[in-house]
Amino acid sequence: MSHKPDEVVAKDSGGNFSPHSEGQFAMLCVDVVDLGVNVDQFPGQEPREVAKVALVFASGERQTDESLTLVTTEMTLSANEKANLRKFLESWRGKSYTAEQAEAGLPVNKLYGQSALVSIEHVLTRKSRKFAKIVSIGPLPKAMPSPDGKLLVEYERPKFLVDRKAAYAAALAKHRENGGEIQPPGYTGADEDDDDSEVPF
Repeated sequence: MSHKPDEVVAKDSGGNFSPHSEGQFAMLCVDVVDLGVNVDQFPGQEPREVAKVALVFASGERQTDESLTLVTTEMTLSANEKANLRKFLESWRGKSYTAEQAEAGLPVNKLYGQSALVSIEHVLTRKSRKFAKIVSIGPLPKAMPSPDGKLLVEYERPKFLVDRKAAYAAALAKHRENGGEIQPPGYTGADEDDDDSEVPF
């Protein structure tokens, strides 16, 4: 035999990242991502079109390659009083929205660059991979310094968010091609089963 094969071993590494450390951290909202409309399917119910948004946070913690370690949460884009997003934002700002404010619309994009005190815990996804989940959020105490604003400049939107937006768009197109019901623009129905999804940071 003239040569030997290379020693190549395939492994499931679970992604080239480490989840953010557990605990409480001063974090900066470094991105607000309009994921578009996804088609949600709950057991025993008809599929429905639901607008989705992702919020991305950074504390300054880094990966081994010195890239930022990010924490991402995805929610239904709704200001309904039962919606997880509204509860999340009210906890963050430290007070409730009035009915008039919610009806006028909550400008989620203005969260970009805002600081918060974020509590994180590690949980396992359905695929048994560990990720950092935001379990609570609140205003940053005045005595606690805010993360460096340079994080906003350094941040780059993760590819998985771009891919997820494209996947949602494809699912929506297929749903409508099959005669699925189209929700009116600005749909603000209450969340029924929001979760953070399997995001890898």
